[in-house]
Amino acid sequence: MKKKLEELKAKLAALKDRIEADDKDAIAEGEKLRGEIEATQAEITQAEQKAGLLKLIGQKDEKDDQDGEKPAKSLGEHFVRHLKANPVDAKQRFDMTAPAFKAASDPMTTPSGVADYATTFDRNVVTAPRTALVVRDLFGSETISGSTLEYLVEGAIEGAPAVTTEGNKKPQVHFADPTPKTVTLKKLAAFIKESEEYIADYPFLASAITGRLLYELGLVEQNTLVTDLLGTSGIQADTTSWTASSTATAIAELILDAAMDVEASSGFPASGIVIHPTDWYNLRIAKNGNNEYYGGGFFGAQNVPNLWGIPVCVTTATAAGTIIVGAFKTCASVVSRGGVSVSMTNTNEDDFVKNLVTIRAEERLALAVRRPAGFKKLVKVA
Repeated sequence: MKKKLEELKAKLAALKDRIEADDKDAIAEGEKLRGEIEATQAEITQAEQKAGLLKLIGQKDEKDDQDGEKPAKSLGEHFVRHLKANPVDAKQRFDMTAPAFKAASDPMTTPSGVADYATTFDRNVVTAPRTALVVRDLFGSETISGSTLEYLVEGAIEGAPAVTTEGNKKPQVHFADPTPKTVTLKKLAAFIKESEEYIADYPFLASAITGRLLYELGLVEQNTLVTDLLGTSGIQADTTSWTASSTATAIAELILDAAMDVEASSGFPASGIVIHPTDWYNLRIAKNGNNEYYGGGFFGAQNVPNLWGIPVCVTTATAAGTIIVGAFKTCASVVSRGGVSVSMTNTNEDDFVKNLVTIRAEERLALAVRRPAGFKKLVKVA
């Protein structure tokens, strides 16, 4: 929330010159930002008050301090620590759920169940570093307490300001009525089964949760976000310019054109490109007249792939032949409720008689596209 407050103040400061020049749009935007700043400050104050109360009550996990354990670096490690702290007899029936694990990219807020002092919320849990940019990283991030979010999509602008001379009529600008939209959180979930002997080996359990189950959950998350984005009404589309005979240079220029269209239509610069590995490969191996790679040689690896200075997310979540260019951070947000949770039990189906344990991971999220014009898809035609 403090990071959000800093960003809001920075946006307001950027409007200073326009506000001093009596720019009505800037003043209106400034008033909106002021309201968001005051609301965020109130949330921070409330969160700090609650944190102070919990500290006074003694909510701090003294056992972790005594053991001197470092914060968990992954969801699997977080779950294993919870299991170690609350050991179970695999020969008996049991049900166990680790506290929700917050992803590092999620805003940290006071949990809604903080009044239940029987639950310990670990604010120090972080995810392991990601080695590659993923689709969710491109979008903004929000949390809600309910299951449904209603928001407004800006209407079209009719007319435009113009230079006028004294005594002449000024041009009128009309903003069409905004359209309300509603999105409902979707639950993404998966489970794996392990033997009790496997469960007894804690390191392998952590590896199973983090390496396999969450990876598969992440793939579904990426596919869901891209599908929802492409299914949004109002995003720009070019389904004629890119053909099978287009050169890498022509495709790269088409992507730049799309970035310019995004900024012209939404007012925000493009912040990301989503592309299939096959299409990225064809661009990456393109060479100039001197037989040199446009993107540098074999050893000129980029920490984050980019094109025209815009970060590129290479993923199979988009189909080969479909490229998405957009102002992801400012025009859409991934809305979630909490983080990924993990539960396990040996009472599911016939697990108990087979000495098996079922481990389930799930999360709830939705995509809110507030400015559809901030995205453009390029589709390859035969």
